[in-house]
Amino acid sequence: MEITTEVLELRPYLFKIAYSMLGEVEEAEDIVQDVYEKWIRTEHVRTPKAYMARMTVNNCIKRLHELKLMRETYTGTWLPEPYISFEATADMPTIEYGLLFLLEKLNPVERAVFILRESFSEEYSYIAELTGLSIDNCRQTLHRSYDKLGRSSQLPIDSAKHNDLLEAFVRSVVNQDRSSLEQLLRSDIELYSDGGGKRTTAIKPIVGFDRVQKFLFGVIQLVKDQGEEYEYMPVFVNGVPALLILRRDNRELDSIQYFEWDNNLISRMLLVRNPDKLKVRTGS
Repeated sequence: MEITTEVLELRPYLFKIAYSMLGEVEEAEDIVQDVYEKWIRTEHVRTPKAYMARMTVNNCIKRLHELKLMRETYTGTWLPEPYISFEATADMPTIEYGLLFLLEKLNPVERAVFILRESFSEEYSYIAELTGLSIDNCRQTLHRSYDKLGRSSQLPIDSAKHNDLLEAFVRSVVNQDRSSLEQLLRSDIELYSDGGGKRTTAIKPIVGFDRVQKFLFGVIQLVKDQGEEYEYMPVFVNGVPALLILRRDNRELDSIQYFEWDNNLISRMLLVRNPDKLKVRTGS
């Protein structure tokens, strides 16, 4: 089939589906490229969007099965690859990074149904066409997914308020101010970190204010890291304000800190230090 303007314009949509399914940028790009290569060899397709989206979903489901063992044997906690940018643009992934992290609890088919419905607001009839499930099964799968995630639909994030809270967090950590930090972190806060065996992180999740505070003031603020060697920079991760830490001398990216909030308190922190997952992007 010819690659028309209509077909080319589907690329950002297909990429968002693939990235939301896989949690890895290059893997998603490879899936989309494969779909376009197969499209050229295809004939007599009446609805390109549904056809190419179905190929994308099916390829991602197959790839997730292949990636399962790799992630199970990963050094420490595996976190999805953050989509880092200096601006929040329309072509970036629409799924929140914190939700992308939680989707690891779902099997590939559940993940597909959840993403298509909750991230793209697709009709159940369309989701059924893409996944091969019945409409009733799609509804049941979505309900089951919410039970597994333990999370209901979330309100839109107030970026201005989010930025204010991030600034307060930075001041507390830089000044080693426990009392101020205590006003920002929930008592049962969870911290997950991913170094991929290439940079120092906590191998297991850290839970509770005292343990997280010690980690932030200890491991993150090691003696060798004091002074002006590092700096915080505001960025967006999947369209939501986050913090980028980088070295001042060579501008090397050190880590991304992503926060989830509950009633103005940080309820979960996701810290990515694996250098393979730290890349600032300008679009898909």
